[in-house]
Amino acid sequence: MDTHTYKRYNKEQQLQKQSSGNLYKGRDSILHRDVMLYISEFNENEGPRLDVIQSIKDGSQLPEDRFMHVWDIELDSHSIMIVLKPELGYFLEEELESHSLSVYEILVLIRTLGQSMQDAAKDGISGFSVHANNIWIQGANQPIIINYWSNEDPLWSEAGGLGRLLYQLIAKTSIIPANVEAMGLLLVDALGKMPVDEKEVIIKWIRAAVLDRKSLTVLLKGLDQMLLTYPEHLDMERTLSEKKLIPPIPPDPDLTKKMAAVQSPQEQFQSRSFQDTIISPPKSAPYQAKPVQQQARPVQHQPQSDPEELETAVRRSGTKKKWILAGLIILVLLIAEMLTVHLLRKPDQPSNQPVVVEKPAVPNPTPQPTTPTPAPATPKPVNEGDIVVVPNLKDMPLKEAEALLLANNLRYQFFLEANEASAGKVMRQDPPANQNVEKGTEVTFYVGK
Repeated sequence: MDTHTYKRYNKEQQLQKQSSGNLYKGRDSILHRDVMLYISEFNENEGPRLDVIQSIKDGSQLPEDRFMHVWDIELDSHSIMIVLKPELGYFLEEELESHSLSVYEILVLIRTLGQSMQDAAKDGISGFSVHANNIWIQGANQPIIINYWSNEDPLWSEAGGLGRLLYQLIAKTSIIPANVEAMGLLLVDALGKMPVDEKEVIIKWIRAAVLDRKSLTVLLKGLDQMLLTYPEHLDMERTLSEKKLIPPIPPDPDLTKKMAAVQSPQEQFQSRSFQDTIISPPKSAPYQAKPVQQQARPVQHQPQSDPEELETAVRRSGTKKKWILAGLIILVLLIAEMLTVHLLRKPDQPSNQPVVVEKPAVPNPTPQPTTPTPAPATPKPVNEGDIVVVPNLKDMPLKEAEALLLANNLRYQFFLEANEASAGKVMRQDPPANQNVEKGTEVTFYVGK
């Protein structure tokens, strides 16, 4: 039975259940807008927890793109209602086992959460949970902390919470093994397409975070180093091993035996297949790996291609394509210009090539009368009423320039030129302003873009 006495806000549907309260979809009856309601119960004899209210006030300046913004707070006799601004997105917990994030995107998400922890600590806020049920994903995988005022779940706060969440995202599971070594073995299988040295870096980072061996600042620096090993490429769905052309490492067939040896019977849980790893298969291979001789060492010790050489090759290939494309564009423009000149040429325009006329030989040529050359035609006089002054179009918007030229009985054509400072405005014109021309004269002007 609902015993809450809130008047302005009405809860409609429960969205999430957490250790310190429940999250609901609600409605503001006064402003008629959707809201999210976080309701936390407390003992009537003790009254509302003042530290919670103070934490909310302290977090009022936290960035809204990383912390759920608080709109209002209401109290009744045995609970506190925190009114949150609703955002488009979803709970990370709902996508733990079905997400399509790459390893790179997961590391970026964890790094963003770590930065949020550091920013909140500057305002005296710490200890909040980074459990998947307390993280709202908005936009381009942007994590937002929902409840930052409670610190009742130490296993999921600070560096340890980040390490456990990183494991869950990579392994695509909501189950956390109690044994850290078992966690490492499962990660080896989940990262099967990644080079051994790259796996070890991630596993060591998770182990250090879960066991609380290093500070959050040190761990975030290590995370930055991991992110630097990934080339800056638009296609982030391909793994680092595929970018370096390292063949995938086959899964360990004795993984089940190793797990049984490490875990106790009480710690064992229902196994799940990690063959469907979060590392997506390559869409296309821009390079081909060098052939490996039969006497080559095992796969994990094959010499790796130099990432700098591959990056240089990519840049050269891209530059070559740009030059080819530019040449094709110039060729098309030249052909178009030649066709335009040919079509605009007057039909009675005389040819520039001389015409040779052979005269028959005459023994006794007789003088022939010559036809006098007609005098050149005098130009038709121009009436003063047919003369107009070219208006000044400088810095004038395109639409206004067109209207002004048409109002002055002038034809026009315009061209676009790259100039952000004069975007949408006339930069220059031909004929220049204030020049007397006949009606119907064509004015050419150039507009920035």
